[in-house]
Amino acid sequence: MPPLEVTTRSDGGRAVVRLCGELDIACSEDLRRDLNAARREHGEHLVLDLADLEFMDSNGLSVIVACYKATTAAGGSLTLAGPRPIVRRTLEITGLHRRIPVTATLQEALTP
Repeated sequence: MPPLEVTTRSDGGRAVVRLCGELDIACSEDLRRDLNAARREHGEHLVLDLADLEFMDSNGLSVIVACYKATTAAGGSLTLAGPRPIVRRTLEITGLHRRIPVTATLQEALTP
């Protein structure tokens, strides 16, 4: 399994957090720390770029849900951008795509 790589950059007042590789139990706590750091450094509006995320298990979903709850409770937002079909299917099966905004592309998520 390729390890999860996480990079963060600022874009128009939002943190864009790019996930590359596989998100599972082995790295979910690392991602939780990375997302909390992104919120501290860039504010409460986050876009997760999922275009290069190859796999996500229930632990990864849990981290994303916790981030969504924290950002919205603080008056911010979380958008999931460009998930691959396998990741999008996970979001659809769990119903999260009805609660957390999902866009087809990163550009769409960043367009006001």
